Amino acid sequence: MTPAESKILQEHLQAAAAILLKNTPKEQLKDFASIELAVRDHVLKKVAPEIGNFFKQQQQNQSRETHRDSNLSGSMASQ
Repeated sequence: MTPAESKILQEHLQAAAAILLKNTPKEQLKDFASIELAVRDHVLKKVAPEIGNFFKQQQQNQSRETHRDSNLSGSMASQ
């Protein structure tokens, strides 16, 4: 990861953290242990699935492009 990418990621994570904090009950923010559990809950329920779906979609798009490119190469070779 480049320093520029790291900076952008940090900015996006701060924005996501602000949204998650706003949507966390006050009683879950009283001590470190409850904060850690609240963060873990948000990560497991919202953050990780979204990142996983993004990765999967990108992999599927890449597979389609590779398949399309190989079909184009094969059809051009037969001409």
